[in-house]
Amino acid sequence: MVNNDDWEWSYLYRDYLGVMGSPDGEFLHFLEQVVHPIVRKGDAQGRYVDVINRHLAADGYRLTIAKHVSGYPEFRASRLRGGVEKPVENIIFAANGPKPEIVLDDAVSNDIRIVKNEEFCLVYDRPISPTGLYWEDLVAWWAERTGCSDEGSTPRALYERLRDSVPAGPERMVFSTYYLEFKELGDELPALIPQVYLHYDPYTLRELGGNKRLPRQRMDFLLLMRNLRRVVLEIDGVQHYAEGERASPARYAEMVAEDRRLKLAGYEVYRFGGAEFAQPPDAVKRMIRSFFVALLGATPASRIS
Repeated sequence: MVNNDDWEWSYLYRDYLGVMGSPDGEFLHFLEQVVHPIVRKGDAQGRYVDVINRHLAADGYRLTIAKHVSGYPEFRASRLRGGVEKPVENIIFAANGPKPEIVLDDAVSNDIRIVKNEEFCLVYDRPISPTGLYWEDLVAWWAERTGCSDEGSTPRALYERLRDSVPAGPERMVFSTYYLEFKELGDELPALIPQVYLHYDPYTLRELGGNKRLPRQRMDFLLLMRNLRRVVLEIDGVQHYAEGERASPARYAEMVAEDRRLKLAGYEVYRFGGAEFAQPPDAVKRMIRSFFVALLGATPASRIS
C-alpha cells in the first residue's frame, strides 16, 4: 500500500487483513503493530498513539508503553485500570508562603476556589492535552502570565520561582537534579511540578464537626505524562511514619491508605526514603538520575557513571 497504493483501504482492512470485525485481541494486536517502533518513531508514533487512544478509551482500552526497543517505546494494549481518565483542570502548585485555603464551590462540577493565600501559589488553568504537560508548555504559560517575551530569561525565571517553593534538602536536590540533568530533552521534557495541592483543608478538627481531616493535602511532585499517565513523587521524612522521635503505626497506615486511593484513581506513586539522601551528594545525584532514566526511558545530559 505504501509503495503501490493499488488497493482500496476498505479491501486492505476488511478482506486482506481481516481486522474489521475481528476478535478484540486480534484487533488490539494490529493497533500495537501500527505504532511499533519498526513502523514509526518519534513524533509520528506519539501522534498515532494519541489518536488511537482517544478512540480506544470509549471501549475501556488504551495503548501504554510496555518496553523500549533500541531506545524507542513499544506499546501494548491494556484495559483502562490505570491512568487518570478525567482531564486535569486547575493545577494549584508551588506555594512559596502560607498554604492556600481551598473550598469546593460546586460539588457536582467539582469547581474549586482559593479563598486565602492565593498570592503565594501558582494556578495553571490551561487545558492539558493527552500528551501531557511539558516544560515548554509551562514556560509558555509563565511568559503569558508575567508578560515576559525574553526567550532566554523566561525559563530561568520560572525555574527559580518553582525552586523557591521547594524545601531545601532532599526535595530541592530531586528538583534541581531533574531539570539540570534532563534539560536537553527540550520539548520532550515533562514538567516536574512541585508542591501540588490535591486539596487543602483549612479547618480545625473542631470546625470539621468531628469529621476526619483529609490525609493527603499535597503532592511533593507531579508529572503529567503521555497517555494520561500521572506520576506522583513523595520524599519521605520522619514525619511520614513517626510522632516526634517515636514510630507511629497509625501515621504510616494513614499514608499507605492514601497511596492506595491514589493508585486506584490511576496515579503511579513513587516514594524516596529519607535515608537515601544520607549518602554523599554524588551518590544521591546518581540515584536520582537513575530513577528518572528508568521513568522517562531517556538518558540525561551527563551520562550516569
